[in-house]
Amino acid sequence: MPIDLNRESWKPGMPWEKAIEDIEYIRELGREMGGPERIERQHRGGRYTVRERIEKMIDPGTFVESGPMVGAAEFDAEGNLTAFSPGGYVMGLGEIDGRPVAVGGDDFTISGGSPHNVHKSPQDFVQPLAIQYGIPYVQLIEGVGHSSKSDEASGHMGLPNGGLWWRNVEVLRRVPCAAGIMGAVAGWPAAHALMSHFTVMVKGQSQIFPSGPPVVRRAIGEQLDKEELGGHMMHVHESGQVDNEADSEEDAMDQIKKFISYLPNTTNDVAPRVETGDPPDRRPEGLLNIIPANRKRSYDPRKLIKMVVDNGEFFEMRRHWAGAIITGFARLDGYSVGVLGSDPSKLAGAMDGDGADKYAHFVDLCDAFNLPVVIFLDMPGFMLGSHAERKATMRRGIRALIASAEADVPKIEFNVRKSYGVAADAPNSLGHPNGLNLRFGWPAGEWGGIPIEGGVAAAYRREIENAPDPDAHREMIENRLLKMRSPFRAAHKGDVVDLIDPRDTRRLACTFVKLAQPMLAKLAQRPKRAVRP
Repeated sequence: MPIDLNRESWKPGMPWEKAIEDIEYIRELGREMGGPERIERQHRGGRYTVRERIEKMIDPGTFVESGPMVGAAEFDAEGNLTAFSPGGYVMGLGEIDGRPVAVGGDDFTISGGSPHNVHKSPQDFVQPLAIQYGIPYVQLIEGVGHSSKSDEASGHMGLPNGGLWWRNVEVLRRVPCAAGIMGAVAGWPAAHALMSHFTVMVKGQSQIFPSGPPVVRRAIGEQLDKEELGGHMMHVHESGQVDNEADSEEDAMDQIKKFISYLPNTTNDVAPRVETGDPPDRRPEGLLNIIPANRKRSYDPRKLIKMVVDNGEFFEMRRHWAGAIITGFARLDGYSVGVLGSDPSKLAGAMDGDGADKYAHFVDLCDAFNLPVVIFLDMPGFMLGSHAERKATMRRGIRALIASAEADVPKIEFNVRKSYGVAADAPNSLGHPNGLNLRFGWPAGEWGGIPIEGGVAAAYRREIENAPDPDAHREMIENRLLKMRSPFRAAHKGDVVDLIDPRDTRRLACTFVKLAQPMLAKLAQRPKRAVRP
């Protein structure tokens, strides 16, 4: 909206009606953002503006904006407004499904979301609002961070002092933080995005990096476009830097809503129970034969999880990275839970370095927000081989073990098949010193210090080598030991609470999650630290 230069601005002595009229006039200028041309350019790129995103994200009519009149204003000698450029960040209070949230996002139509001479920032309102009022914090990010033009305009290049980040850390420590990476994001907006408990980017539309292709090309000579440098294939599938990918902006915002729905308002609360209409004593018949009788065959672990949880609703995080470990949220009898599982179709379910990092981060997240963890374990141990050694798999695996041991929230574990070695000790860890290790075995269960095949090859090497038929002798020993892996023997020794019919898995999980609620309320009062991304 162009400035009406013939319009007289309110001055002392004028009627208050004129002041109210001018307030709305300047607000309307702010709603025009960077102007029709730049808004059209945003739409041509297949992207919504930040105001359209916030409108789609929150419940209609609930947005209370902070600083709608903030911007670079110029006045003539008579005090009349002659020019106005809105601040490049839109933020405020809104509701998602009736639940208050602090929400903000970069206005890419103004300086590409980069700070200019008057710029609002999340530290000004939404972060303090989230901390003081104890409500989730949502970012819809599309900004390029610092601009060299601003250095030239200010006449100097300031020394970064690190003061920007302490409030981000405080937000992470206290409330759920979710970020939608909605376009190209670089510099400090990229760091803001990653200082979240959940991140999602739009396929083919979003990119994230410290600096974009021009800076990379000038600095190290690498010729890459934005998508190659920091698109969803790089950061959702390869680096694991971003949790999830979305097919559209609507899908990204829907994922943020789902993520928040499973968490309490703060780390000092417990997620409220939701009536799901799914009976806790439901016996899923499909669980009985989901594990193949042939122990070398795979199965669909997500199908297993969905048969157990309420209404088959499972919100998965990081599906496309470190695929042998499954992490996500669900409900059992209406109570929010974290779910950890194994995918035997990826690395046979073995824990590699990335899987260990994924596991540890998720356990820390559940512990911070007081969610009990339900585990479906089929893990043959750490990933082996030179590649695994180069990636420091065991050192990173020990971090996963420490995360489990330090987590105070209850863990309910179902050993659906394999559980071997130190890697399996992470989910098997007791955690709290007075905790009860709730491990239940399925009839397909097998567990021990080392998988039978590898253990036989190592322990009986000389005997096998000296046998007339080494292969037949090795097979004979393996078959002998296979008889000892019976889960019935483990149940006789008390290695599990009980050996169960798989169809009773849901009932038992619902029982112990319900029993955990009073303990979770006490755990919510613990001092918390920020969950590291």
